[in-house]
Amino acid sequence: MKTWLKDLENALSKKFYKDEVSDIVSYYEEMIEERLSGGENLDVILEEYDIKDIVKTMTPDVLVKRKNDTYPRLVRSMKQLLATLLSTPLLIPIAVIYASLLIFAFSMIIASFVVVISTFVGFVAFSLDFFTTTLSTGNVMVLGGLSLMMGSLMLLASIWIYQVTIWTSKKTLVLFSKIARKAGEA
Repeated sequence: MKTWLKDLENALSKKFYKDEVSDIVSYYEEMIEERLSGGENLDVILEEYDIKDIVKTMTPDVLVKRKNDTYPRLVRSMKQLLATLLSTPLLIPIAVIYASLLIFAFSMIIASFVVVISTFVGFVAFSLDFFTTTLSTGNVMVLGGLSLMMGSLMLLASIWIYQVTIWTSKKTLVLFSKIARKAGEA
């Protein structure tokens, strides 16, 4: 049993975080011990549990419970869900929809960074133009103030777009993980 549990741990470690791996291994260890105490044969029990199937079926459950509190963790979770959806022929249409939503989310994140960069470049260009202008000091101050306000609004809008996109991505991940879990149960 220890060898099988170690093999399960190794297979799970490739996809999940340490705390998730230990939870799953503990769960299966308890199940096996319970069945052994019920008088079942260890070889028969272990034949019923295929490690690859366990990893595949546990992925949606783990992704629903996982806290994607950093961007790299969120990206890893999204990749894992997409791979799980694509690995099941019945879930390929759902995988296509999910991939489309991921592409949209990624483009929104890129758009928010482009807005930040273009705001900075525009502000620098506008500031350099002040040195060559023939406007009065009052007009220069008004235009400078307007450019600062617009730059600030653009930065706030880009931060808001980024935050909404990340929040939506997390919710979409949970939704599609639940769909994959239900489809796996059927």
